[in-house]
Amino acid sequence: MAEVQQSRAQDAERTRNFEVRVDGARHGAFADVRDAIDAARIVKRERPRANVLVHDCGTGQVVVEPDA
Repeated sequence: MAEVQQSRAQDAERTRNFEVRVDGARHGAFADVRDAIDAARIVKRERPRANVLVHDCGTGQVVVEPDA
């Protein structure tokens, strides 16, 4: 049973393809780009002067930089 849970946890880690970055530091990892964008918008509202972006870990490119 523990092996199955560990396998699921590893699969979940592998599918987190999108990261929210705040001033270059990783703020969170998400499997769905929509969740990452929502989180980035919340951070941008809380910290309007911060450089917030959603980063695609698979391609290494910036997906979106949300406005305030």
